[in-house]
Amino acid sequence: MTDDFSGKLIADKYRILSLLREEGAGDLYLGRHEFMDKPVTIKILPQALAIDARWSKRFLDEAKSASSVSHPNVLNVTDFGTDSKGVVYTVFEPSEDQTLRSVVEGKGSFDVATTLDIAKQSAAGVAAAHAKNVIHGQLTPEDIFLFAKGHESQSVKVYGFGADPMSVPRDADPRYLSPEQCTDFPVADQRSDIYSLGVIIYEMLAGVAPFEGKTIAEVKQKREAEPPPPLSAFRRDLPADLEPMILSALAGDPERRYPTMAAFAEDLDLLSGGVAAPVAAAVATTPSKKNIWQTAFIVLAGISLLAVALIYATSVKKTDPTARLQADAGGLPVQPIGPATGAQEENLAKLPEMTDAEITAAATGTMEAPPGTLPGGDGYNAWSNGGAPPIGAPPPQYVPPGQTVTVDPNGGSQFMPSEIPPGCSMLPSGLVLCPKPIGSDGPAKPTLTPKNSNANAAVQPTPVPVATPKPMATPPTKNNKPGTNPPGKDKPAPATKPAASGKPKISE
Repeated sequence: MTDDFSGKLIADKYRILSLLREEGAGDLYLGRHEFMDKPVTIKILPQALAIDARWSKRFLDEAKSASSVSHPNVLNVTDFGTDSKGVVYTVFEPSEDQTLRSVVEGKGSFDVATTLDIAKQSAAGVAAAHAKNVIHGQLTPEDIFLFAKGHESQSVKVYGFGADPMSVPRDADPRYLSPEQCTDFPVADQRSDIYSLGVIIYEMLAGVAPFEGKTIAEVKQKREAEPPPPLSAFRRDLPADLEPMILSALAGDPERRYPTMAAFAEDLDLLSGGVAAPVAAAVATTPSKKNIWQTAFIVLAGISLLAVALIYATSVKKTDPTARLQADAGGLPVQPIGPATGAQEENLAKLPEMTDAEITAAATGTMEAPPGTLPGGDGYNAWSNGGAPPIGAPPPQYVPPGQTVTVDPNGGSQFMPSEIPPGCSMLPSGLVLCPKPIGSDGPAKPTLTPKNSNANAAVQPTPVPVATPKPMATPPTKNNKPGTNPPGKDKPAPATKPAASGKPKISE
């Protein structure tokens, strides 16, 4: 342990007396205010880090954040800055060299009353910092200073606020870090401080931390392997509600812990009062016999009123399901397309009513279609859309191709004579069907017959005419120069020989 500032004057008014402990972000000293002659606690940034402007700014930002918290259970900041010699410092209230760590190492464990007293004061100080949105993030027994206030009474002051909760220093004790701070991307909030305080309370009662280890990996492995040993294995004088409170604070999931440190401090305060007067609390919570009878009477009265309401609802205001389910007399049924005719049921509902004889005739297929309608029973051509015909409708008849002419049955037509041509017939709807003889479209087209007289020979396809090549001019020679022979005297190229016998000849 080095002591570079003992006996020196900082900022021309703070005298350094002795070194309390060394820390990575600053060393803590006992000092005295020279002008006011009062003890103080001074934190100084080491000279090796003070030369870096980033470290100096970070140190002063932590001091500024901690100075916003003021509470009797917090080691409050009174001054901070940089002196003329470049020393970066923060001044706190006076403290002692007695911390909770030193007491635990000396005593091993505390009694229940002392544990609850220290725990509720520590929780009150941390809750005051949380109210200012200041997170501790590294709470350990070394950050809790104990001051003798009287016989078996301690005054607590929490130190170390203002650090960045998102960064875990390399010298942090992993036993007090919350699970969310032991990941690759550490994060801390109010519930992280609740976890750390739960570990401290557990250690004050059991003498050991719930998960021992020198590194984050060791502590994380033990935490994930099994729950902490029950406190009942260490002592039997614990109140019934204390261990569930501590286990809630030690929950691995932050959502299962206390939502705020103020709520945790309130439960600790209530439990510490219950430990001092357990008999009075038991008497206060014992109900009298009169209150039990009054509660029973109120319950019976409520049940009676509920029964009367149910009887009235089922007997007086009962409904008739038949009347509720009556169909609308003027409405039409909404049905899908009929599977037989393909017509919608809504259109079928609009058809005129039929007599019993007509219904029987339609069912047996003996009903005659009225004049002007197509066969099919009800005048609907079921074959026009490819659907199935109605029951009783005759199958469609094949009509040979011919000319269809529509004429007026009662008179003549301007397109054809009033008399029906021979061989034609008229349907009841006024259509005249005339058969068309086969081959009436015109004379048959002639077919090519090859000249080959061999009947067994295969029919050859019609050859495609080939153009006759033009005669090529005779190249000029000694006796035949261009322009020497008269026109038409040049010898043409020999013509192509005719095709062999049995193939069509090509005419020139």
